[in-house]
Amino acid sequence: MKEKLKKFRELLTEVIASALTFLCLGIVVQLLINDTLLGWDPVGNVRNAGSAFIGIISIVLLYILFIRKK
Repeated sequence: MKEKLKKFRELLTEVIASALTFLCLGIVVQLLINDTLLGWDPVGNVRNAGSAFIGIISIVLLYILFIRKK
């Protein structure tokens, strides 16, 4: 049972890291082309969250993703 939980935790960690990578890529591409990406507006979503708790969490997660070294 512990092995299954460990594998699930590792899988979940990889999925979250991949999702954050795509989010960061979307932000960079949107900043470069200065337009939404197929109706997806990651910069606007982060900007609209502003000082709300989820906005702070998203900024911290993006920062952690870039400084994390494996």
